[in-house]
Amino acid sequence: MQTLNWSITSGHRRPDGVRKKVYLINGVFPGPTIEARSGDTLQILVRNDLEDEEISLHWHGLYMRGANTMDGATGVTQCGIGPGKSFWYNFTISEAQSGTFWYHAHSNVQRADGLYGGFVVHRPVSPSFPNVRGLFEKHRGLNDNMSGEMRVPDSVEYVYDKELLLMIGDWYHRTAQDVASWYLWWGSRGYEGKGSITALFDRGMSTDNPRSLTGITLGVAKGKLEVITLDGGIPVETKPHVNDKSSAGVLFPGQRMDFILRPPKDRGDHYSWITVKLDESDFKIGNPALEPLQSFPILLSPVSSSSLLSIQPDTLEDEKNIISSESNIIDIQNLSSTPTILAALPSKAEQIHVVYAKVEKLSRLQNIPHGFFNRTTWKMQSNPAYPLLGLARNQWDKHQLAITTGDRPVWIDFIVNNLDEGAHPFHLHGHNFYVVAVDQSADGSTWGSYNPWSKNKIKNGPYLQDGNSEVVLYDLSKAVLRDTVQIPRRGYAVLRIRADNPGVWLFHCHVMWHLVGGMAMLIDSMNGSDDVAHQPWLAVEGSECRV
Repeated sequence: MQTLNWSITSGHRRPDGVRKKVYLINGVFPGPTIEARSGDTLQILVRNDLEDEEISLHWHGLYMRGANTMDGATGVTQCGIGPGKSFWYNFTISEAQSGTFWYHAHSNVQRADGLYGGFVVHRPVSPSFPNVRGLFEKHRGLNDNMSGEMRVPDSVEYVYDKELLLMIGDWYHRTAQDVASWYLWWGSRGYEGKGSITALFDRGMSTDNPRSLTGITLGVAKGKLEVITLDGGIPVETKPHVNDKSSAGVLFPGQRMDFILRPPKDRGDHYSWITVKLDESDFKIGNPALEPLQSFPILLSPVSSSSLLSIQPDTLEDEKNIISSESNIIDIQNLSSTPTILAALPSKAEQIHVVYAKVEKLSRLQNIPHGFFNRTTWKMQSNPAYPLLGLARNQWDKHQLAITTGDRPVWIDFIVNNLDEGAHPFHLHGHNFYVVAVDQSADGSTWGSYNPWSKNKIKNGPYLQDGNSEVVLYDLSKAVLRDTVQIPRRGYAVLRIRADNPGVWLFHCHVMWHLVGGMAMLIDSMNGSDDVAHQPWLAVEGSECRV
């Protein structure tokens, strides 16, 4: 068991020279990296030492099986932690999970101001595979429940010398609340604020994207990248020619990738450069003050302090050349999971659910941008937020759109249509999902919506024939297991989910400004709303908000 004691405060930092208020965990910005092992139990006491804000923390990518009340979604699974109050997060990491995760605020917009941190789950060293180099191997599950396959430690399967965690976050020159207030104003016309890039290196090469708006592509000036896993240690199928590249992307908000950075064979240089490129494909308007390319030095071998000070950046043109050429980028959105992972994927689902997502500005809502699923915009049911888990399902209000999967484990096809002119990265709490199809309108002039029951099949649809059957089948050979998916403009995704984790789980856009505008809904898995509701536990010490 690992016990942590955290105090949440605020302070001022200036990583790029611009002083701004940020959130601190035990005085650290961003928060400390948690390192644990599969099967570990964590007890984390979070004390809110802010003056006038509620907080909560979500453990992004972890199943939280048997611990729905610890998921950290204010207004869904818990009350917000009020000023001067504390909350014990108590949960056990699944034996089947390992890899790169992260935690972040799931209350208001505090994530964009630094209330987040890394969460790395390692594989315990097995007697069969001793830790010969003294490394703390990352754990992908000695017996993965998705495959049943016994796996060797990463540092044996993939030869590397050291692990690093790279978190690439937002740095707005205004507070996130200022940005949100501007976006949630009729005059914003739905244009989200644009910040700058801040690269945050920590011990423990995995890449986390905790950004609030856009995706990123990562490139190295010298060496090659080999992408090995996505979204929490899920191995991907790659070919040698795919990994013979020096850039990888696009990594969208909430997504993670683990990769091996292989230095050039000629190690004459002691240093190289990591370049981060902002994805501008969905920006509605340009921002001349925004620098989409930023580079950071990395050391390939030890150097003296004087040598370090003499390092000069490569020319900007050279930096651009690393990422601008598509032939030099590993397209991680088109990678598929390994055959072993795909072996657990059934050919058909037992249930199909279809939703339509869109940001709209309606006169009845004062033309303020709101996110919708099936004409329902989500918001917390009360102020202060009272968790849905404390209410019977028939007490939920009209803003709580939920899919109910029944009282037993079941495979569902969750079809999400994006009716917007911009893409959305969607994240599901408590589950992974197989992305079995994703596409967008081919010419951009028509809607790429997909209804599996419609007789009017869309052009280039994801269909396979099943004899004379009316059941729609998909090409599963290129599916990928993830917990966050980017759905393109005027496009759709078919997500096949094993709904076997009892609870009420949030599904939402991970663009911060869209979530705060209501682009969220719920999946009620295995009648979780009935099983958990009315349990008399004190949500927050000294608070009147009870469940």
